[in-house]
Amino acid sequence: MTITEHSTNIETGTAFNLRVSNEIRSWLGRRQITQKRLAQMLDLSATSLSFRMKGKTPWSIGELAEVSSWLGISLAQLLGEELVNEKNPHPMDEGSSEVAGGSLDLPTSRL
Repeated sequence: MTITEHSTNIETGTAFNLRVSNEIRSWLGRRQITQKRLAQMLDLSATSLSFRMKGKTPWSIGELAEVSSWLGISLAQLLGEELVNEKNPHPMDEGSSEVAGGSLDLPTSRL
């Protein structure tokens, strides 16, 4: 990997991290939750959360799963439709069970 390629990957990663943080910030606002409460929930220092929110430290998938669960939303909702569909060649509509190559058949519970 050249220096230019490495630099581009860092810039792309930072931009992605900022977009994720902006979505998290939006959800916190909708739920009227402070970043301080989020840091406590994730067991992070204020500085560590700040680095994530500024795009300096990437979010782990585990942290994103915790945040979405804590907010009572799906990971896809947390990340936003644009981020979720960006790398998906067959974007899904909200609430759709259609997936690439067919539909998603989920078993129903038997009561």
